[in-house]
Amino acid sequence: MVEQKIDDNLYYDERSAGGIVFKIEEGKVLWLVIKTLAKRAGKTGNSKGTVCKFPKGHLKDKEVLKEAAQREVEEEGRIKSKIVSKIGSNDYIIWDKLQKRKIIKKVTFFLMEYAGESNLKYYDMEVVLDRLWINYEEASGKLAFDSEKVLLKKAKIKLDEWMKGKK
Repeated sequence: MVEQKIDDNLYYDERSAGGIVFKIEEGKVLWLVIKTLAKRAGKTGNSKGTVCKFPKGHLKDKEVLKEAAQREVEEEGRIKSKIVSKIGSNDYIIWDKLQKRKIIKKVTFFLMEYAGESNLKYYDMEVVLDRLWINYEEASGKLAFDSEKVLLKKAKIKLDEWMKGKK
């Protein structure tokens, strides 16, 4: 029997990429979390209709995952970043009201190091209300989605390993 290579994108209606960004300030590791308006207020249990999450978004035409992740971090986080490592992916199933069907979406996240501020103008339907640089415990407590909390934990482990290798 011959094994057939299956294209990873065949099973996904949408592909997105994002970044879990860290910076070291006064010897402490801080993580970037963005606060946005919830698309469905109340779904996250937050009465104010806000969501704390990592910057992420759709791939543009002919864009690869790493490029999309860095662009989204720059647009939503207003910072420049360097990719350290791939962290992992999350699969989401969302209901598209217009198409009246389920959309299967895969989002790949990268561990990124802060590389400076950006003045890039952000134009998107999603409203970014705030950009927070907070420690691991705060970030884990504020993130709205359990799947992103798991990714944060993986990012912290990868960062610890990466920093040991730099010494």
